[in-house]
Amino acid sequence: MTVSRTLNKEDATTIRSHALKAIAELMSLLYFSEGRCSEEQHEQMKRGVGMSVGRIQMDILEVINAAHPELDDLADSPTDPGT
Repeated sequence: MTVSRTLNKEDATTIRSHALKAIAELMSLLYFSEGRCSEEQHEQMKRGVGMSVGRIQMDILEVINAAHPELDDLADSPTDPGT
């Protein structure tokens, strides 16, 4: 017998924070490598970072967003009718 658990907002927020930090670290790696290796090596790292960021977005952040849409920083924000 398996018990189904829904991701609570506090845990979702923590996971989201770690995922966003991972993306920031990957981007730092990419910026650091620029000019420190061959263009071919840098392009390979760029592809790796891009694919990794994509996987984090699709396989981690989208799980969080599905469970807690209010945490989705890429979602369209409602427009202010007063503007």
